[in-house]
Amino acid sequence: MAEITAHIDRQHMTIDGVTFTNTHSGQKRAYGDSYYEYDIKSDLPAAEVERVCAEKVHKSMSEEAYRSEYRAQPSADNHFRNSYSFKATGPGQYRYVVTFPYAD
Repeated sequence: MAEITAHIDRQHMTIDGVTFTNTHSGQKRAYGDSYYEYDIKSDLPAAEVERVCAEKVHKSMSEEAYRSEYRAQPSADNHFRNSYSFKATGPGQYRYVVTFPYAD
């Protein structure tokens, strides 16, 4: 089973019925957070597509879980973790964005 380890712009691959294209990797501005953005296509149910993205395309935790855990225990360890957002953009199309907080 393929697992993505190198996040290269324009990478295009299919894993477990989920086809994705990496459209952006890195910071969008100086001293800003890093973003890994993916356009996703799949005929699978949205929950299954989200699971594949979070576990196999670019491993991450949901923004909701990230915020909840950070509120419960604010610490540097809880802050400097990546999180993702996932939203539908059309029938069988999604946008998956992984965010890494800026750390210098």
